[in-house]
Amino acid sequence: MITIFYSCSSDEATDSTTDPVTCQDANTSIYEEKDGLIVVEFESIKDHNDWTKENSTTGFLGTHYLVWKENQFLNAPGNGLLTYKIKISNPGVYQFIWRSRITNGTSGSEHNDSWLRFSDASKFYGKKGESVVYPADTGQSPTPNGASKGGWFKIYKSGDAEQWKWQSSTSDNDAHDIFVEFDASGIYTLEVSARSTFHALDRFVLFSENITQNDAINEIAVLSEITCN
Repeated sequence: MITIFYSCSSDEATDSTTDPVTCQDANTSIYEEKDGLIVVEFESIKDHNDWTKENSTTGFLGTHYLVWKENQFLNAPGNGLLTYKIKISNPGVYQFIWRSRITNGTSGSEHNDSWLRFSDASKFYGKKGESVVYPADTGQSPTPNGASKGGWFKIYKSGDAEQWKWQSSTSDNDAHDIFVEFDASGIYTLEVSARSTFHALDRFVLFSENITQNDAINEIAVLSEITCN
């Protein structure tokens, strides 16, 4: 069965009582890349693994967002695991960006990060100009400034705490954008896990070099089809 999601504005989402349809078995949802683009609402998976699904903070896309309200895991990735299966039909280099915000306090450097991993991709790295960093414990170097462990990057946003923002950076005080390389078509696993309390996740995109960032993060972009196997 294939279900097609369409995006809506935050105002429509706030008034909506209908959640996106998900597959009956949380392990069978596969998000389909199309023409070099994947667009996914974080709350669309069935198993939220102790993340709270909310719609109380204005400005989100879709019907809800996810926010972590349990213990912090600043040096222990893998807790509160969110798993997204993605199907790549057009191999190559993809950039990853998520839309997130801080939901507690006014500091732009607190409650602003979560963990990210692509363990089965061909390459997973941060890039800033000619500088490239790799997750710790993968046998690759250099690794980013600050936290990284077991193939996970700490991914943070900076700036105004009271705004949703498209930003996924790693390496403290030396922000590197996030890239993933897929050498072959197939199904891959994107993992997110909890780090800071009150970090909220709204939507993520993966887009290839033939897609502009503005097109990828467009609020009216059609969400990726989900195949339920």
